[in-house]
Amino acid sequence: MTVDDHAINSLKVYFNVANDELKKEWKSNKYENLSDCPSFKAVYTYREAMDILITGPNYIDDDKTERLKKMIAEELELENYRKQKE
Repeated sequence: MTVDDHAINSLKVYFNVANDELKKEWKSNKYENLSDCPSFKAVYTYREAMDILITGPNYIDDDKTERLKKMIAEELELENYRKQKE
């Protein structure tokens, strides 16, 4: 899968900020599990997003495919409408 590096690099910026916060929370010893830290979900989500951009999805979800198909159809319909108005 080819993805522009700028998308991954942008996510890395947010990941690093959230990860620094997670490390502080974990180091505080206030939480029994790493996943109990308030920043955990954000860090986990950024990491997952970067992984998907790097390797591609593990499977193709039919519902998401249909939503994407519908979104593209709506955009094309809007583009055609604008062209007809010109």
